[in-house]
Amino acid sequence: MKIVRRAAALLAALAAVALPVPAAHGEAAGAPKGRTVVALTFDDGDATHLAVARMLQKRGMRGTFYINTDTIGRDEKLTRDQVAAIAKGGHEIGGHTLTHVRLTELTRNEQRPQICDDRRALVEWGYRPTTLAYPFGSVDGDAKAVARECGYDAARVVGGLQQWSCPGCVAAEDLRPKDRYGIRTPGSIREDTLLRQMKQQVLNAEKAGGGLVPMVFHRVCDDCGLYSTSPKTMNAFLDWLVTRKARGTVVKTLQDAVGARFRPLPARDASS
Repeated sequence: MKIVRRAAALLAALAAVALPVPAAHGEAAGAPKGRTVVALTFDDGDATHLAVARMLQKRGMRGTFYINTDTIGRDEKLTRDQVAAIAKGGHEIGGHTLTHVRLTELTRNEQRPQICDDRRALVEWGYRPTTLAYPFGSVDGDAKAVARECGYDAARVVGGLQQWSCPGCVAAEDLRPKDRYGIRTPGSIREDTLLRQMKQQVLNAEKAGGGLVPMVFHRVCDDCGLYSTSPKTMNAFLDWLVTRKARGTVVKTLQDAVGARFRPLPARDASS
């Protein structure tokens, strides 16, 4: 009987020992707890963006392309057919005002047609624009209010997140931004922005526990201006982003990242 009792006690003691719980399927050991979402955004409807959209699709990624409807079809700009091809590839088409104006230099009544009529044109072309990018990242309280009145569900500025010129800024935007009409980004990618600096913007967010990192690009071509990056650098950055999936980092359109919904256009006289 003593042997039986000792065996029972041993089994009870073993049962009380907490065994390690295996990681869930697809979850790497030591993976960070946070989730980082990168939104690749491209401003101004530049003609180089058609090739960029294909770069993204090749890697199973989708981006957000902000266009100025009054400049589409002009020199070095996308044509309407090219915008349609980008949209057909599953990318987001967003608003960027009619003519790329600095909204803070306009009255509220002048801001309204720039934002509302631009969005109306996109809708008439068959798109469902839900997010806006303020040209130059220039925004004030009136512009935010008008963006809402024109039916946008979210809007992106330029700046406010950590980068080499703002080391004290937070590393990432909230996945549910507190200010949906002032979604923060690092500064615009420029011709002198190094690949390692682009990577660091994502790494900063990962190390901080995750969040949203909207990145702002303009032209993607060689030696084509201050606000540009080379195709070689862009391809290398996209290849690197593919490797970050193991760390829980994903690429989404800004619309999907913040859950922006399509809202009706205002009455036409509200934008006149």
